Amino acid sequence: MIEMPEDRPDPAELIAIARDTFLREILPALPPALRTSGLMVASALAIAERSLGLPRSGILDAAPLVHAIRAGRHDGDRTLHAELLEDARIRVAVANPRYLGR
Repeated sequence: MIEMPEDRPDPAELIAIARDTFLREILPALPPALRTSGLMVASALAIAERSLGLPRSGILDAAPLVHAIRAGRHDGDRTLHAELLEDARIRVAVANPRYLGR
């Protein structure tokens, strides 16, 4: 079996390179009025980079599940509760890992 070389840099590495370049070279050159916007761009790149490295369950995207929960059809469902907690942990790890102490 022939092993194919991995494409380097991968998408997460490309985002990391772009963010690092932005922070080192572009952000310092921005006028003060654009600093907040620049920091938001850097933050968005960091979130995108983290999201590529974590699994996404997407469980909260299921509208029928939301309606069933609201209707009380999953009251006491410990398995679903654990899945929802894990989904929330993953989403926080992507959006704000400092909240989880990472």
